[in-house]
Amino acid sequence: MAVPETVTGAGLRLGLARALERLAQQRDRINDLNVFPVPDGDTGTNMHLTLAAALAEANLLPAQASVAQVAQAVAHGSLMGARGNSGVILSQILRGVAGGCATHDQMGPEVLARSLREGAEVAYRAVKRPVDGTILSVVKDAAAAAERAAADGRTTAEVLQAAVGEAWDAVERSRELLDVLRQAGVVDAGGFGLAVIFSALVEVMVGSDDIAVPALSRAGSNGARPGPLGVLATEAPASGFGYCTEFSLVGSELEPMEVRARLGSEAEDDSALVVGDPGLMHVHIHTQEPWEVLTRAAELGKIERLKVEDMTTQHHEARLRVGAGNSHEGRLALGVVVVAPGFGFHQLLLGLGAAAVVEGGQGMNPSTEDLLRGIEQAQATQVLLLPNNPNLILGAEQAARVSRHEVSVVPSRNLPQGIAALLAFDPDARLEVNRQRMQRAMGEVHAVEVTRAVRASQYQGGPIAKGDVIAVLDGELVAAGQDLTEVVVAALSRLPIDSLEVVTLYRGTSVQVGDSELLEAKIRARFPNLEVERHDGGQALYAYIISAE
Repeated sequence: MAVPETVTGAGLRLGLARALERLAQQRDRINDLNVFPVPDGDTGTNMHLTLAAALAEANLLPAQASVAQVAQAVAHGSLMGARGNSGVILSQILRGVAGGCATHDQMGPEVLARSLREGAEVAYRAVKRPVDGTILSVVKDAAAAAERAAADGRTTAEVLQAAVGEAWDAVERSRELLDVLRQAGVVDAGGFGLAVIFSALVEVMVGSDDIAVPALSRAGSNGARPGPLGVLATEAPASGFGYCTEFSLVGSELEPMEVRARLGSEAEDDSALVVGDPGLMHVHIHTQEPWEVLTRAAELGKIERLKVEDMTTQHHEARLRVGAGNSHEGRLALGVVVVAPGFGFHQLLLGLGAAAVVEGGQGMNPSTEDLLRGIEQAQATQVLLLPNNPNLILGAEQAARVSRHEVSVVPSRNLPQGIAALLAFDPDARLEVNRQRMQRAMGEVHAVEVTRAVRASQYQGGPIAKGDVIAVLDGELVAAGQDLTEVVVAALSRLPIDSLEVVTLYRGTSVQVGDSELLEAKIRARFPNLEVERHDGGQALYAYIISAE
């Protein structure tokens, strides 16, 4: 076929569709490379989800849309769907590209080179302290190569090929520019993902079915690196990595830099990104106290598309996944996959026999793709899936339908139900026997979920002010007030106390250990016949998740 002279709107869409396919193929490899800024093993997944959101927005346009229209839709879709540090930076690269071709129906050599340059510049401006050896270096060097090729009078395809070649060279150089990459014996994951995207664009433009990803060396300038590579070469600090907290901020009249300043010291972290424009911004922050960040953000505008992920748990699971992949051990016959928030819950559930735990909870439901990844991590031929949230049951059933494994959903509606179901699991029994046994166990436990109201409202007990403590018992709001202890005791009073034996408190990140000890004492005094246990759940948003059985 003849190579097109320009990149059209239709051509850009086709190229990004191919890029999405290539990212899906390389996703696990990119995840395994992920050691910077946090070794949480999700860069490939985040870039894939971000590009999927971008392409979905572009596909709403008519077939004859110009390259400027497609690029603008891609930029907006990627901003709304950005996931993780790498996804947010990718969205800013796409935003800059859209700016570079904003007045053009097609991209020729000069416009393509200028658009890549603007993509690099916008991405650099989004990061407070840009670091060499990352996705930023890759896009900067690729843009420079494109500019040189355009200045030499090369065709559009040749300009793009020059950018791709330099992108892969920059990926190879990344380990020598960033100590953490050199120590782990890997290249930068985000840069690798960006080079995959650029390569896919070349595939479509020149009519190739596949341009092979280069076999990057596993050695630096000093020869092969001994020992474990990638995430296996990293350890979590004693304090953990904190929580990756992301959301859209809608309605704020402030500029992104002003929003960053208002969000507190957490926003000073190198991983903190606040991008977009007044009225619609995407916020990405790594913090030990997500509730504090969200409280400040709620004063600036409306929070939408909230996602909070425990990076310490992600790091642990990434190490398990890579280790299992390297061990060549056989698969389990039957395993349980559980959705839960917080490192404490993850450790508890894995200790109780879960084959894999997927990060998620109220307000931060995992996607179908996240669930499918958890199912794969279980390394089991058959899987029982516990969603632990009524809003996730349909998504879990969708994941079960499309998974290549046999998956049965046990429709748990909260974490206490999920824990009860997991305790009833017998790995030697058949899937259907386990499903019925686990479902019966779920009916024998009550759940109290304690959080704060995000807006003023009403319930049967009276008015609720914004910021009040509220308690939800088995899905029904039963108590509200300003004193957390009083609200918890009021909620527990609604239970059939005489038929219960044990109350278990799972403490969230917003609660100090001493405060949970005081609550335990208060419950023991009020209900002397109940046994009370305490655990660190590590969940955001909910001060306590309480099980009663």
